[in-house]
Amino acid sequence: MAISKIRASTYQRRISAVCGITENALRVQPILGLLQLLVDRGIDTDKVIRSVGCNPADFRDPENTIEFKAVGKLLMQAATVKGLHYPGLEFGRRLGLDVLGPLGNAIRLAPDVGTALRALILYFHLHDRGAMPSLWEAGDRTMFGYTLYCPDVQGVDHIYDAALAISYNVLSDLVGKEWQSIEVHMFREPPEDMTPFDRHFRTQLRFRMEHAAIVFPTPYLQKPLPAADSAAYARALHDLDSLDSRCDNRLYKNKIRRVMYRKFIGGRDLDRINLSSIAQLLELHPRTLNRRLSAEGTTFNALLAETRYTIAQQLLRDTELNISDIALILGYAETASFNHAFRRWSGSTAKVWRSLNKSTQP
Repeated sequence: MAISKIRASTYQRRISAVCGITENALRVQPILGLLQLLVDRGIDTDKVIRSVGCNPADFRDPENTIEFKAVGKLLMQAATVKGLHYPGLEFGRRLGLDVLGPLGNAIRLAPDVGTALRALILYFHLHDRGAMPSLWEAGDRTMFGYTLYCPDVQGVDHIYDAALAISYNVLSDLVGKEWQSIEVHMFREPPEDMTPFDRHFRTQLRFRMEHAAIVFPTPYLQKPLPAADSAAYARALHDLDSLDSRCDNRLYKNKIRRVMYRKFIGGRDLDRINLSSIAQLLELHPRTLNRRLSAEGTTFNALLAETRYTIAQQLLRDTELNISDIALILGYAETASFNHAFRRWSGSTAKVWRSLNKSTQP
């Protein structure tokens, strides 16, 4: 829907919400599905919301935002409800493209599935600033993944269960009746009860995997979308750009972090994560970008180190990736160089840090 067709109050609310999404936060809309699960079981959701340090009033508008730490705590609380062992899966399986709001509406108009997924990745920060989707093509198989990168979050397995259940439904919405995944990769240990997982995903499930992802046939990427409309799609992307550009333009450091996350997690153009290439992407001269970052109290190299450290912590804590693989993901040709940098950031080696911080949360 073009901006001109959105009521001014609604549009301003969306701008306020998008611009209010701090790093490591999520739009409230998907969490409303979790709260409905609790309501259906007679649970006082206001009490649960207050118990994790949030205000129930913040959940009355789907365009508001909630920090991932609170999301994780809500899921942990939900998992204590009798008969609700896998709350992430249970609420995620009920959601699809619609939960993405304006972003979901836009990608329905894309010419094909591949274009839609790449647009989803590019604009995902308008919906979620605590994780990053990614797309890997490998011959006749493609992986659509989700990586949580915000640190110190409880209930990681529940968050990934929800993300994969929603991702599965988004892909099904886009591909249509012929949708059939090849397999689903999960970080988690195998659940005690496989039934709800088998019932939703209806495919081979693989656990203790390096990436959380849905694997599907690569030819799906070229499948035309039934609602494809080139003119409407261009307008929808323009509207998303407008929403993004109206956010606090002082925070170039946040824009740069998001670009870096996309490149690192997506595994593309790692040799182009430098000041010149990112300045070009932001349509700025490198000196201008340097000045703006200086005004925000940081530098490009500091942001690069901070981003690498944040992703390294997440991958060390929540995945089984070898340290050499993590080094490659972060753009280090030599594992020794990564280990040297990690020791500088944390005061210990990556191996020691992992042994002390390995996630054991359900």
